[in-house]
Amino acid sequence: MLKKRFYKLIILFISAALSFGVFFTGFQMPVLAASGEETAEEEIDSKHLQFVGRLYAVVTRQMHADEEEKLKLAKSLDDGISAAYTVLFHFYFSDEYRALDTSDEQFVEDLYAGARGRYADEGGKYYYVSLLESGYSRYLVFRECLSSNDFVRLCYEYNISVEQDLLGDPEDHDYGMTCIGEDYYDLDEDGDLDWCYPGAAKHVRCINEEFYNSATEYYIIADIDNCYIMIFKGGVYQWSLYKIYPMSCGKVGSATPRGEYEVTGKLPFFYSHGSLCYYATQWNGPYYFHSVTYNYNGTIQNPTLGAHVSAGCIRLHIDVAEWIYDNIPEGTGVITV
Repeated sequence: MLKKRFYKLIILFISAALSFGVFFTGFQMPVLAASGEETAEEEIDSKHLQFVGRLYAVVTRQMHADEEEKLKLAKSLDDGISAAYTVLFHFYFSDEYRALDTSDEQFVEDLYAGARGRYADEGGKYYYVSLLESGYSRYLVFRECLSSNDFVRLCYEYNISVEQDLLGDPEDHDYGMTCIGEDYYDLDEDGDLDWCYPGAAKHVRCINEEFYNSATEYYIIADIDNCYIMIFKGGVYQWSLYKIYPMSCGKVGSATPRGEYEVTGKLPFFYSHGSLCYYATQWNGPYYFHSVTYNYNGTIQNPTLGAHVSAGCIRLHIDVAEWIYDNIPEGTGVITV
């Protein structure tokens, strides 16, 4: 009898131990999972989570966000304003937003709310709705709407970095640069958008997608339509953007030629049509990179940059023209597009 009771006690003890083990394991797992989630969220800026969270409500009208997607999108914002642009694109062109079947007017109001952080003013709403009614795609309106100081200030508000490392040599850009979509911008002393270089990101991609070759370690792209020059450094398939500057080029009737050329000679200065031009670097017969025009007495005649005002040459700030004159060797590839 005692023996049976002893065995019973042993069995009960083992059963209790096993039950306790199961309970203990089951109890511990949720604690570990919760701890892991807290750790994951601690690594994400709370402001970034707020930025993404508001887009679910404001753009796609979702009251309950997909937590895994929300964390992933918020974490991506560590990469700055370009990532914010991508996150906004994710919402405005998602299946969830398309399913809302919004009118053009509502789409513009939603753009202002999500991407600019404010209500649309009447003038702005009329402008963008008119573009859509004239045939502009929603994507083009999206791009243009985000190219604004409202979007930049929204990024600052949510701890999303605006300034980006875009150049190998950024010293001529006092307050830094940023990229929104395809466009590069100088920043001013207040951190707002300043000079725009439309489509610069596309040129950076294309130079390494195409067989852009040069006999030297430099390559120059001059964007005639948008009036800026890009100086790359490296070699075939390994070009990186080194410098970028505004320029002026040929006016109507004296268009700057487009094509592939190379640097062939240099002049410290020359006179032309009543103007004095400094630091001239030849890239196609009578066409040069040179300073803006000066009077014969050395005073500035026409300082205009970012416009089509020349007889076909490419005009630059005198410091830029001098740098090219001093540093870009003959044989350097040039393409004007």
